[in-house]
Amino acid sequence: MIFLIRFILSVILTEALTELISKSEIMSPIRKWFFDHRQVSMFNWIHNLLDCGYCTSVWIGLFTALTFLFFSNIYLDLFFAGIIIHRLSNVLHFLIDRTNSYHE
Repeated sequence: MIFLIRFILSVILTEALTELISKSEIMSPIRKWFFDHRQVSMFNWIHNLLDCGYCTSVWIGLFTALTFLFFSNIYLDLFFAGIIIHRLSNVLHFLIDRTNSYHE
């Protein structure tokens, strides 16, 4: 049962980190820097990775799985829990906004 809960939380964490890295405004300077230096093949590869949410999620999923399996500690768990709670609250806000606009 605990494995299933950790698996579901890993999926939510992967989605949240992918969204944060590939689409958020706070990460746009980093994405822009790689875009501006894309003539270097390594930077071009990283830019393409960051620009593609699907591609980013593969690597984030691997990172999340390895972290939960081998490197879990209280500080990392708290950090991940904060991101997961943030993502779930975004979904809740979205649903509340949709129901409020539906009833108006």
